[in-house]
Amino acid sequence: MPNRRHARRTHRDATRLAAAGNHQGALAVYASAAAEYRGCLAVHPGDLATRADFAELLADRATSHTAVGETAEAYAAQHERVTIITALDTPAGDRSLARLDLAEAAARVGRYMTAATEADAAVSLLDETDPTDPHGPGFADLANALARAARVFHRAADPDLAVGAADQATRMLIAVDAGGELLRDSLRLAAGLHAAAGRTTVARSAADLLAKRFPDVEPVAAKPPLTFRGALQTAVRAGAFADPALIDRLCPDPAGRHAAPTISARCDLGLAAVALHACEQAVDLFARARPHPALAWRIATEVHYLLTAADRQAERNLHLNFRDHGPSWLATLLALTVTGERGPITADLATALADLCDRLHTRHAAADHEPLIVAATRYVRANTDPLRGRLESSRKEVKWERVDRWGDRRGFRADAGADGGVPAGRRGAGPAVGRHRSVGGGGAGRGRGAVRVPQ
Repeated sequence: MPNRRHARRTHRDATRLAAAGNHQGALAVYASAAAEYRGCLAVHPGDLATRADFAELLADRATSHTAVGETAEAYAAQHERVTIITALDTPAGDRSLARLDLAEAAARVGRYMTAATEADAAVSLLDETDPTDPHGPGFADLANALARAARVFHRAADPDLAVGAADQATRMLIAVDAGGELLRDSLRLAAGLHAAAGRTTVARSAADLLAKRFPDVEPVAAKPPLTFRGALQTAVRAGAFADPALIDRLCPDPAGRHAAPTISARCDLGLAAVALHACEQAVDLFARARPHPALAWRIATEVHYLLTAADRQAERNLHLNFRDHGPSWLATLLALTVTGERGPITADLATALADLCDRLHTRHAAADHEPLIVAATRYVRANTDPLRGRLESSRKEVKWERVDRWGDRRGFRADAGADGGVPAGRRGAGPAVGRHRSVGGGGAGRGRGAVRVPQ
């Protein structure tokens, strides 16, 4: 009979092995403890304490997997952890940390679409924090989250987002007199990315600050970046983007006072659907007619990230008119399937397509026999994601439900991390959530002043 006390004891034994550096041995013990927890939850699925303990074990297990180079297993553990934590009545700060861990694990394994959306979701959970008050509650947590998000965006998203997040994280970390790895990495990113984009004055200031605080560290060596703005300007010259004025609204100057530190802060999320329809022709051109995979992926993924943020925050136009916008969203992602990309990103694209097909079905926006759905289903089957199979088997073993502190249970999807942890049957019905405000002004002019860097 599974026993929670025995599972916790086994978990402690594994933690001691990991602390001693024996991660390989710890993983075997973690597996035993995980099986014990699953057995307990199969008998008592509403045991919140056991769920919390299991989530903690998955975090430790992911750390050991990473230590021995098993990045795919670490990602799977973090994904399941986020699923469990989202289904609990967990504080926003804890959920943000879990999503950042998942984003970093996804970036390490090459799942860049998941990495970018999870990093943005993590920072969005801290929207209630005032980014202009260094003495306010959660200020340091927000600074740390932005610094970690900047590292993820550097690998997985628009370089302008990475440098915007790095700049803001630097200002906030210095405002609370923080140092260490996060400040170092933020300064390296800021100096390197500004220099690569030709913003020499800003790059020199960041490099001087880096040399002053970390004398032996060099800026990130970055090639000239392919930004969302640059890709859209190329589309304008190719005659595939008909609204040049929209570019400034979607891509604020990363060195200006309205620089966007996250995807959600890039613009008013009401523009997400506008951007989708404006970019459809460009994605199709660069994916098929005049193949340029890098441009197609940059435009399509940035639009996908923006739509995911709008959908997560229940943006009114997107939800009310999903029958109009959803198929176009699916067509934009499907265009990427002909670019010839290989590797983990294809499994990530298949996951995004499967999740979007599920939303189209549950919101009655498309029928299963329609050509777009058929094509997406064919691609998903051809690029089967082993993680989805693992999560499905886990869901069969333990029926995850959302359980709040008053004992109210609601059905919850096992892959909730993909669409923001919305309870099954209520997707699209949640209230809109406020956007993060940039310290340097914020997207769409909603900033509240800047935190100045001490000279």
